Amino acid sequence: MPTAALMAIVAAAIFPLGLIFLKKGYDHSSPLYGTIVVTAMNAAVLWLIALSISEVHLTFSSAALFFVIGGFIGHGMARYLQFIGLHHIGAARNTTVIAGAAAFLGVAIAVIFRGETLTAPIAIGVAALIAGVALLAHESRKTKWNPIYLLIPLGAALLYSIMSNLYKAGLDIIPDAFLAGAIGMTAALCAMLIFIVPEVRKNKLPRIPVIRKALPLFAIAGAINTIGIILNFQALKLGQVSIVHPILNSQPLFATLYGYLFLKQHEKITLHVVLGAVVVVAGIVVISAF
Repeated sequence: MPTAALMAIVAAAIFPLGLIFLKKGYDHSSPLYGTIVVTAMNAAVLWLIALSISEVHLTFSSAALFFVIGGFIGHGMARYLQFIGLHHIGAARNTTVIAGAAAFLGVAIAVIFRGETLTAPIAIGVAALIAGVALLAHESRKTKWNPIYLLIPLGAALLYSIMSNLYKAGLDIIPDAFLAGAIGMTAALCAMLIFIVPEVRKNKLPRIPVIRKALPLFAIAGAINTIGIILNFQALKLGQVSIVHPILNSQPLFATLYGYLFLKQHEKITLHVVLGAVVVVAGIVVISAF
């Protein structure tokens, strides 16, 4: 179990680090291209792993359908919204809102559609999550960013919550996380390629020299994100979800730290951001631990 916890901690620290490189790459390109590069790298590596170690023969089943739909709306549409939110409100705020809202929506979906019981600790945790997001909204008045942009990460959180339930349904049929991830990330890449069509029609494609400047940063972000996904899968494989999940959702704290260290010219980290991150993480821990 300590090994699983350590992997989860490293994964939680790695995911926001990848977003930092994406943020810097946006100076030369757009969230769309960053998302495509990262998603393509994720899919390629996960397929290599799945084909190397998976003992499941890939045949059509309802599990594959769950993985495809989950990957398309989650790692495809939700990830694009996540990176758009990063562009508008910064890494720390974006990650905090998604982490908090996803935990809240996950509880709501479980209670409404799966018949799970809403306990007192869960209610307290949800209240803490709402308070954390409210702190970020209040902070927007002082730093001059439009709180309407909070709808972007909130939308991503909803899609991520739906994705998790679809993946769970598929994994109940085919319990292979790497195969699920490989199929899901491939579907996500298809979603990204669909999103690029309007960009082409509007002639908003960056010039080749600009893409070349952004590509190394996007590639680094993709490599970091892939490592995080692998560690995430391995942590869930070795440990219990009740222990691994709250650790993974400590990402807002790391995002706040990285934003302060590496993005001082891109975004301002205020006391409200720090408090919002701490409150959201506390709420997630309460929900997950009890």
